[in-house]
Amino acid sequence: MNKKIALFILVFIFPILSVSAQKMDEITLKSGSVIRGSIIEIIPEGKVTINDLAGNTWVFKMTEIEKIKQIEEGEKIKTDAFLTGWGNMTSIGFLAGSNTSNQIAPFSLISSFGYKNELQIYTGFATGIEFLNINHIPVLFDLQYFTSDNEVSTVFILRGGYALPTSGEKNIYGYSTAYMGGVTGSMGVGLKIKNKEKFAWDVNVLYRYMQIKYTEYNDWSQQDYQYTDIYNRLELRLGFYLY
Repeated sequence: MNKKIALFILVFIFPILSVSAQKMDEITLKSGSVIRGSIIEIIPEGKVTINDLAGNTWVFKMTEIEKIKQIEEGEKIKTDAFLTGWGNMTSIGFLAGSNTSNQIAPFSLISSFGYKNELQIYTGFATGIEFLNINHIPVLFDLQYFTSDNEVSTVFILRGGYALPTSGEKNIYGYSTAYMGGVTGSMGVGLKIKNKEKFAWDVNVLYRYMQIKYTEYNDWSQQDYQYTDIYNRLELRLGFYLY
């Protein structure tokens, strides 16, 4: 009987103890850093003390910690390169058109402020300045989807809104032009390339559609002529993402 009990302990109990011995603690900080080892003290609403695998002792405030969990020894560390939270995306670019266009590649500067949630969706509002027939200020709703949270992520982008003229009226030699702006929007793909903590390069290729409406008045004919310039452009952008 004693031999059977000993065999039972070896076959069933020892593997369980072995598995338990392979567990370790993992602390993920809000900065994205990960510390693994053995937690020696937890003070609720206070601090956590952990001995890491190299024998160093770390003390963190609870407000610095994103999560604490227990993992298998040797498990690969997974960090979120693009953390949730508020961020800013600022980029410069050109609205490239054909050689027959009045303006082949007007300059564009856009800055977006928004929030990236746990579903990898960024929502925000963007504005800037674009040098068209007259300078315009785009006011855009910005929606972006990160396909992964790795250090390099493909992003799908959708923006839409209205372009406001910086000047309401212009008078030249008997011609008066009143600018009214127009709807604008873009869609395409991009790459977010993490370069350092909370900083990434932002490269975008998009299709841009824009309407610029204006009315011309001729002093001689005393008639109003309404026009709408349509821009169908390839939008090439390079910038950065701070989060």
